[in-house]
Amino acid sequence: MAKKSPARRHEPSAQSMFDDSKYEGVRVSATFEYNELTLSRAAEQLAPRLKSSMVFANLASLLALVAAAILVPDLSALLIALFIVSVILMYVQYNWNKLMVQYARTTTLAPTAYQAPIHVVACDDALHLEDAGSVDVRFDYADLRVVYPTSEFVVAGFGSKRYVYVPRSALSEGRFRELVRILDEHCK
Repeated sequence: MAKKSPARRHEPSAQSMFDDSKYEGVRVSATFEYNELTLSRAAEQLAPRLKSSMVFANLASLLALVAAAILVPDLSALLIALFIVSVILMYVQYNWNKLMVQYARTTTLAPTAYQAPIHVVACDDALHLEDAGSVDVRFDYADLRVVYPTSEFVVAGFGSKRYVYVPRSALSEGRFRELVRILDEHCK
């Protein structure tokens, strides 16, 4: 004889906590949990070109140090200065992820700024972010500066340390692609 499973309480979904009808021209909406892990993932995508530039600058400073040591061995002040620059650049390069997470904590990506869950609504004119508490922030597409899409999430930068993170898992594949397309379309 089959055993009966105990009755389960169905709690209201996080999606039902938010009302999209208060926005005009809703195209895509997503509800998700935001925590330290998502902060780390979002911070990975901040300034990806700067990271590669840092690697190039580090290599260039090391080459300049070696060239100066060979060509001008009696100028120790220059060698010391180049060595210090190289060490600083190496520190930044090897601690890049940690430094970017620290930076992200000073932006709108900081998880302490919101109460979980987070609800993001993409409308015709702006992106809206609200949480379970009283936070309701509007990000106008006119301020959109950068869009960093990956296969797992998208980070949109609106300038002045204002970013919005949306994970792929909060949307269907088609809706996620639509969100990325909307953001790319409005990016300057």
